[in-house]
Amino acid sequence: MYSDLNPYTDTGCMMVCAGTSVESVRKLVDSVLKEFIELKQNPVPDEELRRAKDHLKGSLMLSLESTSSRMSNLARQEMHFKRFFTLDELVESIEKVTAADVQRVAQTFFEQKLIALTVLGNLDGLKIGREDLVC
Repeated sequence: MYSDLNPYTDTGCMMVCAGTSVESVRKLVDSVLKEFIELKQNPVPDEELRRAKDHLKGSLMLSLESTSSRMSNLARQEMHFKRFFTLDELVESIEKVTAADVQRVAQTFFEQKLIALTVLGNLDGLKIGREDLVC
């Protein structure tokens, strides 16, 4: 059975990447956490969800123009799902996502114990602990 070969097919990672000065790191972290809280408490506005879906579909279509991206996508689908999803199936799946779905995922995963933070650079003694990652 496939799940015996790869028990981690239901895992993933969401990242927020940003660049700022060391003086603004706390403000940046607080802003990201504020957005997480907003997503947990309120559904994404329809216009924002539409823009996100359109961006994702556009990025998906552009990625298919690159042979290496297309082959990586096919390999990933084979490894995780043991089948290939057509572009129409992917677009249909994207269109099915609702604001309630986004809010449910935010409520599930935007929890202090699940948040990790990496800060790179000359930090000049900057310390941010788990207690600072409340969302």
